[in-house]
Amino acid sequence: MMNTTSQDINKFKSLLQQKLTDKSFSSVTTPERANTSSLVFTSSVAMTQTALQNGATGFIVLEKIYDDVKGLFLDHHCVWTTKDLKAAMSEVLTAFDRIPHTIGVHPSAIVHPTAQIGAHVRIGEYAVIKDHVVIGDYTYIAAHVVVESFCEIGAHCRIASHTTIGSDGFGYYTDKTFTHHKIPQIGQVVIEDHCELGSHCSVDRATLTETRIKAGSKLDNFCHVAHNCEIGENSILAAGFMTAGSTVTGKNLMTAGGVHLNGHIKITDNVIFAGNAGVVSDVDKPGVYGGYPQVPQKDNLRIMSSLAFLPKLRKQVSQILKHLNLDEKD
Repeated sequence: MMNTTSQDINKFKSLLQQKLTDKSFSSVTTPERANTSSLVFTSSVAMTQTALQNGATGFIVLEKIYDDVKGLFLDHHCVWTTKDLKAAMSEVLTAFDRIPHTIGVHPSAIVHPTAQIGAHVRIGEYAVIKDHVVIGDYTYIAAHVVVESFCEIGAHCRIASHTTIGSDGFGYYTDKTFTHHKIPQIGQVVIEDHCELGSHCSVDRATLTETRIKAGSKLDNFCHVAHNCEIGENSILAAGFMTAGSTVTGKNLMTAGGVHLNGHIKITDNVIFAGNAGVVSDVDKPGVYGGYPQVPQKDNLRIMSSLAFLPKLRKQVSQILKHLNLDEKD
């Protein structure tokens, strides 16, 4: 039986690849689907018991539960411990990744001759890379991605399928007859290093300067970043995130699903928005916010819990007014 810490995960990954362990594992799976050739991650006694019942012999166990489960293992089990399961997964799962990672441009992709493509870049099926685009080293552009003219994508980025970088910003002038005239969007989009965008995202080019997503930021599927916006470093934005134009967010922004930001506002560093928050004004203090319009999340939870009592409260107020011979409209 082996017992290591999360610092040994890289060594473990190497052992798996070199097949130097006395056990070989063909897959990583859940405890419910485990078998004798499976490696499983467990964070509770129940998960560990389920995996054992299904015949699993390889385990990566959350360190804090190890004392509770170590008596369940036999000599033929291989057991590693980690302080952080997700950190371990980020290292170990690469050894089991079955998706091919062929470097180069797929024959069906269209890459303009003026585009600058870095080393070890992968460009997938039917992707379109237009003129004067810059793509950094080790970046992956998936199938059906469109990168419009003069946009820049940094190194070690991942752009998932059907995402568009550099679509026109939503800019119009409306005259006295209510006719809408397009304002040309002549800026660009800059995506810095180590960013990831999920599928079906849209990042609009700026009117004059740039729309920028800063280094380390991760966007889920179906996110929209409007023209002239800036997304701060290491932001992580869940599906359905949308921001109107010219909004600037600080670093480490975290959002749950369906968060919408108004235009021309500023969000400071280290802010979290709860699901479906509607952000209508500047947020200048770090913290957790929710609701529409946004308030500190503690207040939002009080408001939400109070809604169920409003019909009863309204009836009570009506009775009081009637007793006082007052009209509700007074």
